[in-house]
Amino acid sequence: MNLALGLLLCAKTKLAKTRLAAYFADGTSHVGDSSTTSLGLGATRKILKIYRALVTGIVCEDRVTINQPIGVVHYPGVAKGLYVASPSGKPALSKVEVIERDRDKNCTLVQVEIQSGRPHQIRIHLAFFGHLLLGDPLYAVGGGPQCSGIEYVDDSFAKDGGFLRPAKPVPGDTGYSLHAHQVTLTHPTTNEVIEITAPLPRVLRTRKEAQQISMS
Repeated sequence: MNLALGLLLCAKTKLAKTRLAAYFADGTSHVGDSSTTSLGLGATRKILKIYRALVTGIVCEDRVTINQPIGVVHYPGVAKGLYVASPSGKPALSKVEVIERDRDKNCTLVQVEIQSGRPHQIRIHLAFFGHLLLGDPLYAVGGGPQCSGIEYVDDSFAKDGGFLRPAKPVPGDTGYSLHAHQVTLTHPTTNEVIEITAPLPRVLRTRKEAQQISMS
């Protein structure tokens, strides 16, 4: 079952699209600037994105910041390459907070706030941190693919974008537990602060949240 669901933000006008794109780009441009990474919505940051995820293993730290750069490597079936954790990549920043630990099932429910928006950033960062998204078929601990290396690269895939179904996992494969839960943004024309929340799937609720829903 694919749980990569949740909020999808769409613009109804060209002006709104331009300004929303600027919000996302501005957040990414300030990664590494200690004067902005700890701030909420305000003069510098116009949008906050919060995700809920279920990861393998027990995360010991209550809060952790991951600032591993993300780059691209050749990979079969992906014409433009696969995004991975890479020292030579572009800056990326994710703030992870533990919500609930399940020692019986050896997994941890976390909340992730991303300031940058690199492709597959949460999957890569959590894998780099050593706690894969539960059910992720592609990434391995360290933030790279489960299979990598020149012996897997087929140039025929790189030219076409995957005209044949590659034998190895690709980014579009589903099954991992990730949900775009909340977006808080400054309205692109009125400057009103708007908060939008998507209901959580059952597997990504805390025990308390599940009890509250069952009682309602």
